[in-house]
Amino acid sequence: MGKFQNTIIVLALTFACVACSVSETFASGNTVRPNILIILTDNQSPTLLGTYGNSEVSTPNIDRLASEGIVFEHAFAISGVCSPTRASLMTGLMPSQHGVHNALPTDPARIGIPAWSAVGEFRTLPLTLSQAGYRTALVGKYHLGTHDKPQLGFDHWVTMETGHTKSFVDTDVIDNGKRIQVSGHITDFWTDTAIDFLASHDQSRPFFLFLSYNGPYILPPVVTNSPHSPFAENYRENPPSFPQLPVHEYLRNWAIDSKPSSHMQAESTHAWAAINALNNPRAIINAAAETSHVDAGVGRVLDSLQQLGLDENTLVIYTSDQGSAYGQHGLWGNTSWAYPFPAFDSHLAIPLILRQPGAIAPGQRTTALASQIDLFPTIVEFAGLTEIEIDGATGRSLLPEMSGHGVRPEARVFFEFITMRGVRTAEWKFVKRFPDGPNELYRVSDDPEELVNLIDDIRFADTVAELSRSVDDFFDANASPVFDLWHGGTGKGRLIEDYGKNSIFETRFPDWRDPYIEQPKVFPH
Repeated sequence: MGKFQNTIIVLALTFACVACSVSETFASGNTVRPNILIILTDNQSPTLLGTYGNSEVSTPNIDRLASEGIVFEHAFAISGVCSPTRASLMTGLMPSQHGVHNALPTDPARIGIPAWSAVGEFRTLPLTLSQAGYRTALVGKYHLGTHDKPQLGFDHWVTMETGHTKSFVDTDVIDNGKRIQVSGHITDFWTDTAIDFLASHDQSRPFFLFLSYNGPYILPPVVTNSPHSPFAENYRENPPSFPQLPVHEYLRNWAIDSKPSSHMQAESTHAWAAINALNNPRAIINAAAETSHVDAGVGRVLDSLQQLGLDENTLVIYTSDQGSAYGQHGLWGNTSWAYPFPAFDSHLAIPLILRQPGAIAPGQRTTALASQIDLFPTIVEFAGLTEIEIDGATGRSLLPEMSGHGVRPEARVFFEFITMRGVRTAEWKFVKRFPDGPNELYRVSDDPEELVNLIDDIRFADTVAELSRSVDDFFDANASPVFDLWHGGTGKGRLIEDYGKNSIFETRFPDWRDPYIEQPKVFPH
């Protein structure tokens, strides 16, 4: 056996031992399992945070969290829209596996099923932790079904009455079955509620707190309304520099193609609202202020953990459901805010920071690629629940990277949004669109802003072919036939009827079924 092979075996055994030692530390009977706190934000680009290089938007508390743990510099959402990504966080599955392809309708009158859950038939993270003895709590945005009662294994349930943010003030919420109106800023309410939950913690049981801020949510029309955050005044005087570029053709064409009929009026309004947000001083102030407002809430929660003596045994994970363009490429908003659906890193890149004193060494940064669907297996392993199997999951535990000694083969992050699928590697970003393009190829190692589309460059024909096969092979191997849109499947709730585009599937698949809502069997079944 050669020297190289010996080295690889030694390294592999080393990392296996690291993972085993973490799992054994938290195994039942050895010590108390770690508390788990996920702080999820809404439509947040990592490039608006100090720890990811932004010097103009103030985020000292998130930066402190980063300095005390590990920062994944290249973490990505599996979709560019909130319901699909939240469903994937809860299940560890891709949209073409769980069926949530677009933002879900959240009006109970439209849903027609009082207790409907979009992913209730699957193993979920809160249910898994609940069955392992955790006290589980949702505080904040849900957007995966009806909101009246707890779902997916959550015990404590404080959430918005809808999935979409219309305002940050005078917001209706459901607090464990009671409807109340929050007159102040909703970010402060989520922070206060999370701190109250922590203060009530019975240390005989570990907790899982899913603190799901609906900020900074830099989507129109909220982002172009008058600011409500107290941080806005600072940015009026010191506005940060945002990209200022001409309107991208995908956004321009979406606005032009949106007919002023009653069916399309909403989408026409959305398209022009996105255009209005570009280079708009009020949008810039709001985006920065709401980011700092969330940061202040994070700081208060971290301080509360320390004051209550909980920080030493609490794994804190800070991330977002997806990113959002705020001027890059002449786009504003998430992946659904243009057509064809854009898939730039400005839409798919997310912050990912993990911290637990004593378990994760501080001051770490890694360039290893990470996917949103890696979090479920990471948490399961970190909590010592090694007997748990997540059927169909393609994510991987990030424990080797968190140990500071990770050696992995080349990672590939796959993503999808209805008519768009793609893969991101350390060197390349490849995007293909159903049924007939346009496709894109970027050498992100040399062109991180994705400015030069190499799809038609003959020099990279072999790269395009290999990456295209990789995408096809991944989805062919893992997509559910029921939800594989590119092969006649459908989705839950809605697809792109609001764009007048469901005909793409109707005309190609004679037996195609419209998006549906049905009460699923409840896991385990």
